[in-house]
Amino acid sequence: MFSSKEVLERLEELDVLLVKADNTHGDPAINADLERYGENGRSNLPVNIIVPADPDQKLIIMPEFFGAEEALEALEQATK
Repeated sequence: MFSSKEVLERLEELDVLLVKADNTHGDPAINADLERYGENGRSNLPVNIIVPADPDQKLIIMPEFFGAEEALEALEQATK
């Protein structure tokens, strides 16, 4: 979960749905998603993905390590 107050406030403003998946037991649905996102360079956990509301926009696959600034930039990109 994010600890930056600024990021948390922006997520609330945008009415973003946060989803967390636990793949401890190899859930087939999670594995299928990992395969799908793997073509974008990420095929292992953890993976943070921003899905724009506009289905014509590309998914934003975040780097494994990122800070508040990168999160805010990606959120703004997703709202355009």
